[in-house]
Amino acid sequence: MGYIASFSLSAIIDRCARCTIGIVLLVSLSSCTSLPITPHTPDSLALTAEALARQQQNSPVLGAGNHLNQAINEQTARHPSLSGYYPIATGANAFASRSILSDMATQTIDVQYYIWHNDEAGQLMLKDLWQAAERGVVVRLLLDDFNGSPDLDAVLARFAKHPNIAVRLINPVANRKWRFLDYISSPLRINRRMHNKSMTFDNRISILGGRNIGNEYLNNDKSNQFADLDVLLVGEVVGDISHSFNDYWESPLAFDIETLVATPDDSHFLQNLDVDLARKQRADREERALRTYREAVASSTIGEDLLNKQLAFRWAVIDFLADDAQKISHTIAEGGLLVNKLRHKLGMPNSQFSIVSSYFVPTKDGVDGLVRLANQGVKVHILTNSYDATDVGAVHAGYADYRKTLLKAGISLYELKSTARRDDKPTDDNDNRLWRTRGQTTTSLHAKAFAVDDHKVFIGSYNVDPRSANLNSELGVLIYDDRLAARLHQAFGEGMQHQAYKVVLNGDNLEWHTLENNEPTVLTQEPNMQPGDKIGIAILSKLPIDWLL
Repeated sequence: MGYIASFSLSAIIDRCARCTIGIVLLVSLSSCTSLPITPHTPDSLALTAEALARQQQNSPVLGAGNHLNQAINEQTARHPSLSGYYPIATGANAFASRSILSDMATQTIDVQYYIWHNDEAGQLMLKDLWQAAERGVVVRLLLDDFNGSPDLDAVLARFAKHPNIAVRLINPVANRKWRFLDYISSPLRINRRMHNKSMTFDNRISILGGRNIGNEYLNNDKSNQFADLDVLLVGEVVGDISHSFNDYWESPLAFDIETLVATPDDSHFLQNLDVDLARKQRADREERALRTYREAVASSTIGEDLLNKQLAFRWAVIDFLADDAQKISHTIAEGGLLVNKLRHKLGMPNSQFSIVSSYFVPTKDGVDGLVRLANQGVKVHILTNSYDATDVGAVHAGYADYRKTLLKAGISLYELKSTARRDDKPTDDNDNRLWRTRGQTTTSLHAKAFAVDDHKVFIGSYNVDPRSANLNSELGVLIYDDRLAARLHQAFGEGMQHQAYKVVLNGDNLEWHTLENNEPTVLTQEPNMQPGDKIGIAILSKLPIDWLL
């Protein structure tokens, strides 16, 4: 009370005035820096033209110039009008598949990500791409700029000096050093981000899903692990992924890094990278991370399995769905939104609807829709993060108050535990699980998938939240396969309680049911939520911020 009372009215007015002046000055400073008028350099445009020409050459008819193309072509020829998919559930396989396919590519590699960390994962993958460029492969790297940094800018500027590499940043900040100034001067623009995640090799094989590029997304971070899901794709769907990438690559909001960042004086990419990796190898944590990635590549058979046509692809009708690139500039018709394309393709569930969403912000309209489905007899299952597991605490505020309404309608609700372990469950149950993480410190759900009835499964970057629907650009694939749908539905069996809390309504009170050391456990308070957290979530849940989450 004494601290609060010490503020006089004049002091408060003076403090507010100084704050206002500070904001005005910041806005003035931010207005001094603007984005370049011309986003693309002549060299980058020439490399793009070459990449497009090579994509045309890598058609199923003309693309028989290497063993990988031959192997894929032989399989696709046996499954006309279909695409093959192979789920990638572990971080080790996710890294190994990207690294090995980068080594196997002969023509083009197109890379599109929301986050690319300058850690062991990011650096090793850049080295793989550089080595591909050394072989003559055209590499195009398109990154969202939201999570950039001066250090990453310097690495990417060196990387882009290779004549076979182009790097573009989409919707970039103009102020590279004082990035927060753009959030003051251009908040509406900066709030729209490219959330797409994909890699496409020789226009013949793609990897897409929920993973970004960073240690935590590949289950190789000491403090946090993201349970996630990718899918490896061949066949007709790959061409659609390439077309979407080209649309984003050619967007007027995709700027060549040379137009934004000065190339460092020490512009030797590989030399600088190897020095940094050697330094990390001398540190215990970094050495463990590097060793894990190298062991993953050494133990993976994905390359030879592809060449020998032994990779267990499932063949199905697969639709690629993505937001039009114009969504980032807010100049898009409703027909170009992924959420509307998805609604059109899915229709209304008739029997089952299973949702896996790391950030689940259903909104009132969404909750009303789920309740209607449940009242019509549709079995609805939802898995999201518990408060303790989420990496974005504010998102919980957009979800928590809806739990009772969902449960009263008979909807099954699960929240992943931060202590989730792969070895907590019997082997058979593990095999039914599409998202996996290694047994490390903290686990967060990052997968985005849902199954509708007995034959439709969506896997991609799309979260069930207003941000994915209205602000960020997203992509994914809709797979028409009864076995995959059954697998996702079955993941919500009793074994789920080893990995997650089942939220139960007892009277008017929430309970969290789980298994700890195979013993039934019931919690009557939100797991690992402190009183201060509870107050903060309660306040945020009353604010009209759903559209931001």
